[in-house]
Amino acid sequence: MVNILPQDSLKTVRHFYRSRAIVAASLVASACGVVALLVLVSAYMIVNAVPASLEGSPEVTLPTSSGNDREEIVRAQILLKEFEPIASSASSSTAFIEAALSARPPGVRVQNIHITRGDPGTMVLAGTALSRDDINAYRVSLSNDTHFKSVSVPIGILAGTKDDRFTVTLTGDF
Repeated sequence: MVNILPQDSLKTVRHFYRSRAIVAASLVASACGVVALLVLVSAYMIVNAVPASLEGSPEVTLPTSSGNDREEIVRAQILLKEFEPIASSASSSTAFIEAALSARPPGVRVQNIHITRGDPGTMVLAGTALSRDDINAYRVSLSNDTHFKSVSVPIGILAGTKDDRFTVTLTGDF
């Protein structure tokens, strides 16, 4: 390709576009600087305004606590975190959980409960049992409970082909 501009004119055009790019970049940098300055000034004002508003408030002295208090607080926080999904729901699932747990025979331990709300809702109970007869007795007592529409246990668990672990799926209006 042949350039039709003379060398002096080409230098002038390049200088014009270079200076235009420098001016545009400096305007963008200046705008970013102004935004950063506004953010820093507002943060400084917030940090320095809060202690001034607290000058008139009375000091609160807390009683000394023992190590037992701290352990109880940590335990309560852990329990709150674990029971938050149940406690925060619109309708309480505790009646269904209580019904499922009260139907357990002595040799059955439920270690995990998973609830899915809906119509119909599902509750999956997982745990261990001493024998498959205990699992079958648990299934029968859950089937007789009016809280649950259907109770299903995998056939492999009832046939005794698996170890002492089991899962029971319950459906109902949770």
